Amino acid sequence: MDLMTSAAAASVDVTSATADEVTGVLHHLAVLGRLVQAREIECIHRLEQLAIDHPGLSPEHVCAAASGRSLRAATAVVGRADAAVGLPVLTSMLGAGLVSGAHLDAFAAALRSLEEALRPALLACEAQLATEALSMTVEQFTTRLKAEVRRIEGDDGMSRLERQRRQTGLRQWVGRDGMWCISGRYDPEQAMVLAAALQAQTDSRSHAPHPPGVPSDPLLAHEWFQAMALADLVLGTGSGAPSFEVITVIDEQTWSHGRHARSRVDCGRGIDLPVDALRDLIGRATGRVRFVPVVVDRNGVVVRQGRPVPTFDDLVASLRDPVGLDLGRSRRFANRDQRRALRAMYRRCAIPGCDRHVSTTQPHHLDEWDHGGHTDLSRLLPLCQHHHRRLHAEHWQVDIADDRSLVIRRGGEVIMTTGPPAEQWR
Repeated sequence: MDLMTSAAAASVDVTSATADEVTGVLHHLAVLGRLVQAREIECIHRLEQLAIDHPGLSPEHVCAAASGRSLRAATAVVGRADAAVGLPVLTSMLGAGLVSGAHLDAFAAALRSLEEALRPALLACEAQLATEALSMTVEQFTTRLKAEVRRIEGDDGMSRLERQRRQTGLRQWVGRDGMWCISGRYDPEQAMVLAAALQAQTDSRSHAPHPPGVPSDPLLAHEWFQAMALADLVLGTGSGAPSFEVITVIDEQTWSHGRHARSRVDCGRGIDLPVDALRDLIGRATGRVRFVPVVVDRNGVVVRQGRPVPTFDDLVASLRDPVGLDLGRSRRFANRDQRRALRAMYRRCAIPGCDRHVSTTQPHHLDEWDHGGHTDLSRLLPLCQHHHRRLHAEHWQVDIADDRSLVIRRGGEVIMTTGPPAEQWR
């Protein structure tokens, strides 16, 4: 499909269109966007050719002036065009409207994450991975690329962690509105501890009486509490050295017949840390780390959960005396054990297609407490604030099966469905 054909298909009047017709227009708009991105790459390549004979010509500045973008955004477009030179398969598929520029960006980022000597191994897989990208969202493709990078590295990411340690940095500036701004980059090992400290202090702040000036909007309020929590930690007014948890998810086969290589360890917040680095960190954090053993079935549904314990050796003993995960009417809000169970089951918000990490969600009661609902794990879902608000504002009806598959209706009509939580981890 070319630009003119896609533009014509996308220009259909939708004033009185049906849902299927609007869906078709949205599809063509997506294709049109991809074709435009491919055309931009061609233009940047031509500008770079012209700049050879005209040194005063800057592709970044030309792109920014012509498109109304900031110079930073235009520089990203030029960077994509430069990456496209070495990715002919994905670039060709972008030109055909089959994948997005973000798919190409994800591959380029994965390539940069590898040592230069290992990059040819990933490039050799471009055709295969590009074919897989046809049926993947950008988030899914990024996850797939991370798995391929780990396979190529062959050291569980330890060499990448060393590079990330060298890339750690912090910058600060004053914005045009007079606000002091900071932006930091931390390697996963430091990030896990810092994130735990920030989360603990944010929770402490948000659960205390709210001082004047807290925004009424929940999303802005969360950002406000995080900013105040960071100030507490920097100024020494926080709650001290943080403790943190490693949720160890064990499938039923492991519980019944012993450990195996496919047991999963989740450090939380989507932080990807090599197992050896995790063990080293645990050794240096004696007294501040707890392991939470969780047994899940093949659908990823929790069937047994132990109490937090200080060592790997205590995991099995903890599971012999599991915690209760159904509170009935004894407690209105989900307790810490239930929140741990939701984190073990879900990688992201439970709503299909949402990429918000589970650590940013809140447990939602499928049955309203004020209408007799019970605080039982089987009736709790992790939802991000955006989808939690939509659920209430649009009066969604959510049906959950024993394997935690969902059917979501609005006005009696099915609007979304999703399988068991194990699908989020594939």
